Amino acid sequence: MTWPVVARRDLRTLRADNSLLVFGGLFAFVAAAAAYGATNGAIATPLPAVLALLFMFAVPLAAGTLTHEAVPSAVDTGRVRLTLALPHDRSTFLAGAGAARLAITVVAVVAAVVTASVVYAARGAALSPVRVLAVVALAALLAVAFVAATLALTAGSTSTTLSAATTYGFFALALFWPIALSLGRVVLGGTFGVRVSSGLTDALVVASPLYAYANTLTVVGVDGVATAGSVPDGIGAAVLLAWTVGGFALAERRFGRVEL
Repeated sequence: MTWPVVARRDLRTLRADNSLLVFGGLFAFVAAAAAYGATNGAIATPLPAVLALLFMFAVPLAAGTLTHEAVPSAVDTGRVRLTLALPHDRSTFLAGAGAARLAITVVAVVAAVVTASVVYAARGAALSPVRVLAVVALAALLAVAFVAATLALTAGSTSTTLSAATTYGFFALALFWPIALSLGRVVLGGTFGVRVSSGLTDALVVASPLYAYANTLTVVGVDGVATAGSVPDGIGAAVLLAWTVGGFALAERRFGRVEL
């Protein structure tokens, strides 16, 4: 038995507690409202830009909210012991749990795209389907990175409260990363006499998965969503992949040390 078995089981659980309905409905509603507002002026804002900005905030929050309880809750209820009593190992459990949360997030993204596209079509605005599909693909990559990062942060915890605080703290750090870099540069220069060039801090902006996503959007012609760092366009995709691979590897390492 493999990770898809665990993923299907977790998907049934997530459907039963209405996570699919809640996140899908919320994404659809917010996307429809954003699309209506974007087409309310004389010139409509391009749909890819509207969706890209929405997904920059909504996707990480949804992925983190869905994922942060995956391991602590399973450990607390004993469900993980039951899973591991079957022919599954710990990495299989993590992969299945992450895949289920990723699937719900991607379905919510699709719901947002559908409702926003309907609003744009109804109001006679251009849809740009190729760019919209590219934004969906990059939103899925952002979701994978945040699922992996959340698993890495919470796989060693048995407290859902601590896991929630860690997850949302990570999102806040990722969001305010450029400010943190600027403050760090000032502190290093003023307190320790270490001079850090503004070019280096600008380049390090893309280390945040949020701004790595913004950097990658420029490749598909969606500019101005957020600062993309002073690095070549597309570098953000490699950063998101690094978050995914590194996050899952760290999650495996931490989960392997949890006493069941």
